[in-house]
Amino acid sequence: MTNKFGPDLELPAELRAIAEKNVAQARQAFDTLFDSARSAVGDSEERLKEVQSGIKELRQKTIGLVEANVNASFEFLNKLVQARSPQEVFSLQTAFLTEQAQAVAAQAAAFGADAKSIGESTMKTLDEHTRALVERLQALGAAATAHAKSVSEDLQAAGTNAAKTMQSSMNKAAGSSDPNQTY
Repeated sequence: MTNKFGPDLELPAELRAIAEKNVAQARQAFDTLFDSARSAVGDSEERLKEVQSGIKELRQKTIGLVEANVNASFEFLNKLVQARSPQEVFSLQTAFLTEQAQAVAAQAAAFGADAKSIGESTMKTLDEHTRALVERLQALGAAATAHAKSVSEDLQAAGTNAAKTMQSSMNKAAGSSDPNQTY
């Protein structure tokens, strides 16, 4: 019988198999975790690109609106320079202010609708992304729970076998130390 507690500690084959299995399962769990993390980062980057694209589109529309207002102002100035009377100046100014008020109201409504759409789209995107992350975390949690249960069952079985082996060894040892035993 080998000395199991000396410098050459020998693990029983059953415990060695359990340990090897657990190391392999732990490695697989970490690989899965890191794959999920990489995937989540990639998904997050895609979601951010979508949001950035919407914001860029909104900025471009804003610049277009400002440009349209500036162009309308220059057109008004060209007409104003050619006016021949104070009444014509007053008429041009009244028409310009009315048109600009209507244009600004329409632009504000369009801008508000676009901003609302981008906000809703962003929230929807973030909600979907969050739900996907929660599902991944739940799956990882379930896998970790299953792994822990498996380890527990393996260790319980090994402990039961070790107890039986020890009891058997003790019974043999007790039987051989009987002083009344004849050889």
